[in-house]
Amino acid sequence: MDVPFSSSGAMSRAHYALVRKIETATPQAADQILLAEVHSIRNQLTRSTLTLKQCKECLVLLLYCSMAVNPGVHVDLEFALPHAINLAEAGQTIQDKRTGYLFCAEVMPSEHELQLMLVNSIRKDLESPSVPRICLALDTLVQLPSKDVIPAIQPRLHDLLSHNSTHVKQRALLAFHKLSQLDSDILRDIVSKIRKRLKDADEVVVSAALTLAQSLVKAKHLTTGKYHELLSDLLRSTWSQGLGRDASRSLLLGKVIQALAQANPSTDDHQVISEIVHHYSRVGPSAYAIIHQCFRTIAASTTDVLSDVQTKTGISFVKEIRHLLTAHDPNALYVFICSLSSVEPKLWAGTTPEFPAVLEEWEVERIMKLLDCEDRLIRKQTLRTLWRVDQNIVEAYYARALQGELPSSSSSVHGTDDLLPRLLEILDIICGDDGEAYAHQLRNALKAAEGEGPLNRRAVLQEAVEEMLTRIHGADSAWRSGCIGVLFTSVIDKDSEVGPTLMVILTALFCEYLELSPISPIELLRGLADRLASYSASIQDVSIVTMLRISAATEEIPQEVMDAVKELQERSGRHLRRRCDQFMTLSQSKATLKRIIASTHSSSLPDFVVALEKYGAERQSTPSGSPALLPSSPPLKPRTPEPSSSRASPVPNKLRYAAYEPPRPTQRLRRMSSSSSRHSDDGGPRSRSYQESMSMTVTAGDLTIAAQTSDLRSIPSSSPRQTGLSPLPIVQILDEEPSAPAADLIALDSPFISEPAAPSIASTMSSVVEQDFETTWNALESSAARGWCESSIDTVLRKLQGLQRQLRVSERDRPPFEGDLKIVICADPADHSSKTGVAAIRLKESDDDSCLWWMRCEDEELRNIIKATLR
Repeated sequence: MDVPFSSSGAMSRAHYALVRKIETATPQAADQILLAEVHSIRNQLTRSTLTLKQCKECLVLLLYCSMAVNPGVHVDLEFALPHAINLAEAGQTIQDKRTGYLFCAEVMPSEHELQLMLVNSIRKDLESPSVPRICLALDTLVQLPSKDVIPAIQPRLHDLLSHNSTHVKQRALLAFHKLSQLDSDILRDIVSKIRKRLKDADEVVVSAALTLAQSLVKAKHLTTGKYHELLSDLLRSTWSQGLGRDASRSLLLGKVIQALAQANPSTDDHQVISEIVHHYSRVGPSAYAIIHQCFRTIAASTTDVLSDVQTKTGISFVKEIRHLLTAHDPNALYVFICSLSSVEPKLWAGTTPEFPAVLEEWEVERIMKLLDCEDRLIRKQTLRTLWRVDQNIVEAYYARALQGELPSSSSSVHGTDDLLPRLLEILDIICGDDGEAYAHQLRNALKAAEGEGPLNRRAVLQEAVEEMLTRIHGADSAWRSGCIGVLFTSVIDKDSEVGPTLMVILTALFCEYLELSPISPIELLRGLADRLASYSASIQDVSIVTMLRISAATEEIPQEVMDAVKELQERSGRHLRRRCDQFMTLSQSKATLKRIIASTHSSSLPDFVVALEKYGAERQSTPSGSPALLPSSPPLKPRTPEPSSSRASPVPNKLRYAAYEPPRPTQRLRRMSSSSSRHSDDGGPRSRSYQESMSMTVTAGDLTIAAQTSDLRSIPSSSPRQTGLSPLPIVQILDEEPSAPAADLIALDSPFISEPAAPSIASTMSSVVEQDFETTWNALESSAARGWCESSIDTVLRKLQGLQRQLRVSERDRPPFEGDLKIVICADPADHSSKTGVAAIRLKESDDDSCLWWMRCEDEELRNIIKATLR
C-alpha cells in the first residue's frame, strides 16, 4: 500500500500500520501477526476505560484479521460479540450502530444464545422515526434472521409495509421473506398488502414483493391460480410501461418472466413473450439476459401452444435470433445455442413435413462447427441441441472421437490434451441419467485418452479424476449406485484393464462409498493386490493406503494379499517400504485402525491419509521405551565413499570386530598420526591402537561424516552401543591441532578409545553442542531464511563440509528441535561473541530424499554462500 494514511481509507493509524505490515510479510508471518493482533485486541477489550470509538476500531480490526488470514487458519471472534451488541445498542451514530450490527451478522452463528440481546436494539431502531436507523435494523433482520425476534417486531414490521420510504418498504418485504423461512405463519395477514406492493410505482418494491409472493405460494397462503393471475397482469403492465425504457425496467421484466415459467404460462402470456423477443433481439448485448429468460420460459410449453402462438403473432422464435449465429461474441453464440435448444426441434429442424426447416444449410453447418468451439459451455450446449434433433449425430461424433478422428480444426485448436474433456462432455449428453452406462463408457474414454503402453508408463489424467469425483458427489443416489457398481466390479474382473487414472478414481471411491459396494471387502482387497505390480510407485502408494482403509471392514486379511504387499516391500524404495509396513502392522490391529478412521474429518481418501500420517508422527514422538506400531523414518542415510587407491571397499552400515581381543584400559584420549598406518602389526603402537579401536561400534553415519571432512582433527569417543539403544552419534569437528594430519579411517587409525574410569565424552560433548546450537540459534534471530532442497540430508551435509569451514553437528533425537539435524558453521569455535562467519542451520528430512532447511545467519556473505550451496 504505497499511499499515505490520509489517502488510504484506513479507519485509524493502527489499522493503517497493520495493513502495511501484512502486505510486506510472508504468508506464514502474516498469519502470526494477525493472530497476535487478535490476542492484543482481546486484552484491550477487557479494559474498563474502553470508549465506544475504541470499541468500534477494535471490531473493525478484528473483522480485518479474520478475513486476511490464509485459508485453513481459524480466528475465533466470539469473545467480542458482547461488545458488538453493546455498540449496536449504545452507538450514537449510524456508523457506530452499523459496525456493531455488521460484526454480529458476520460472526454470530445462527440461533446463538446472544441473539436475544439484539432483540431490544432491533425493536428500538424499527420504532425510530429515523429512516436510516429503520433500514439498518431491517438489514440486520435480513442478514441475521431469528425466531426469537419475530414476536417483538411483527406488528411494527407489518406497518412498515406501508411506509412512505421506498427503501423501508423494500427491506420490510425482504425481511418478511427471510423470517417466513423460519415461521411461515407470519405471512398469513399480509396477502392483501403484497398485492398492493406488486402494483407499486417503484420497481425495487415490486421486485421485492414478487420474491415474497413466491414464499406465499410455497406456504399455501396464495393459490397457484391467483398467483398466475397476478403474474400475467404484472407481465402486461410491466411490458406496456417498460417498452423502450431504461435497463431497470427490463430487469424487473426478466424477473417476472422467470417467475411465470413456474406458473404454467398461457397462450396469451406466450404472445407477450414473443413480442418481447421480437423487440429485444436487435437491442444488443444488454438484452441477452432477457432473451435467454424468454426462451427458458418457452421450453416449458408444448409444441402445439408454441405453434399456435407463432401463427397468431406471425413471429418465429428461432428466426428472431438466427442473426446471433454469425456473431463473433461468445456470449451471443451461447445465447443462440441455448435458446435454440429450448425450442422443440420439430418447430425448426424440418424433421416433420408439417413444419418446414427454419435454418438454411450453411447455418446448420455453422452449428456443427460449434462442436469444435474453444468455449466448453458452447460445445456442451451444441451437443445437447443436436442430441434433441438426432441422437445418431452425437453417437457418430463420439465414435470418431474415440478413434482419434476428430475434425482437423479441433486438433489444431485444442490439441491432444483436450481429447479427454471432449469425451467427458459427450458422455454427459449420451448417458444422461444412466449411471451404469456412464461407467461403461468412462473406461473406454479413459483408455482412448491414456493411449497404449504399459500401465506403469501412463500418466494420471487429473482432469478425469476431478470431473468424475465431482460428478459422483453431486449425482442422485440412483445414478451414483449404478455407476459405482460397474466401476467396483472392474477391479475384480481380471479381463478388464484398469488404467492408472481409473485406479486413482477407484481408490478415492473405495474410501468414500465402501458401504455401497456390491463386492465384498475381501474380494476388493484381492483385486487390488493382484494389480499392485502393474502400476508406478505413486499409484502403488495410494493403492496400499486404500487397501488399509478397506481392511478395517474385514475380519481377516487373505494370505495372498499379505504376500503381494511383502513382495512389493522387498523391491520398493524407502517410502513404499514404510507404507507396506503400515499396512502389515495396522491391518492386524483393527482397534487401532478404527480409531484412526474415527479421527478423520470425513470419509475421503486425503483425510484418511492425514489421520494416518498424524498417527505415525505421534507414534514416532513417543519415548523409545514404548513400543511403536508404525516404523519410524530411517535415520540419516550413509553415503559410502568412492573407491580409491587407499579405500578398496565400501564401508558397511555397521562394523563389529568381535574377533579381536577386548580393548585395554587407557587413561587419556589417544591421538595417532597417519604415519602409524604404515607400521607393521607386530604389537607396536599401531597394533595396540588398532586392537583397542576394534571393540567399538562404528556406525555408517560416523564414517560418512568423518570421511568427507578434510580437516578432521578429533572425533569424540563413545561407549560401546548397548542393546535396544541406537541414538545417532554426535560428530564434533574441531580444529584442535592445525598441524596434525587427517586420520586415515580405512586404515582404522581411529581415536575411538574408551575410558572406563571417566564419563562418556560423547555424552559430555552432546550437551555442549546442543547448548551451543540453541544459544547460537537464538542469538541470530534477527536474520532468518528457509527453503526446500531437492537433495538428501547426506548430500547437503557433504556440500556444507565442502565450504572449508568449521562445522558442529548435533543429533536429531535430542533437544532443541527434535527430529532436525542441527549444524553450526563458524570461523572460530572458541569465539562465541562474534556473529561474523557464523550460521545456524536446521535440516528436516523428507520421505522423497529431499529436505527442508532453516537458517539463521547475520553474515550476508556467508548467508548467500550457504543459500547457493543449498540450491
